[in-house]
Amino acid sequence: MPDASQPPSSHAFRLNTYRVEGASVVECHGKLISDHAPQLRNEVRNLAAAEKRIIIDMKNVQHMDSSGLGALATLYVHCRTRGCKLELINMNQATRSLLSMSNLLSLFEDAGRYGGKLP
Repeated sequence: MPDASQPPSSHAFRLNTYRVEGASVVECHGKLISDHAPQLRNEVRNLAAAEKRIIIDMKNVQHMDSSGLGALATLYVHCRTRGCKLELINMNQATRSLLSMSNLLSLFEDAGRYGGKLP
């Protein structure tokens, strides 16, 4: 029986996508875990067909597991093969550490070096 104190899974993660100068920004809200990684992958893959630059804003991601990590790596490759730059911004320290330990932070060089804030 589901725990009534837990919010429904549809509310545990959501995306908000909008345009800024020359890029699409995908804001992630919630936990980027196995249940929600496909949602992010689908959103970014759809955008990559027409974009040259996609920014994933991680400011409101409280937790990311290995599936979220895998989604980011997969999206990096997907975008790169289509001539689209994928950037991460506003990562918390735990997310930055996870990317660093898995040697993926260097793929998102600007986020690792500068913190990747939107202007």
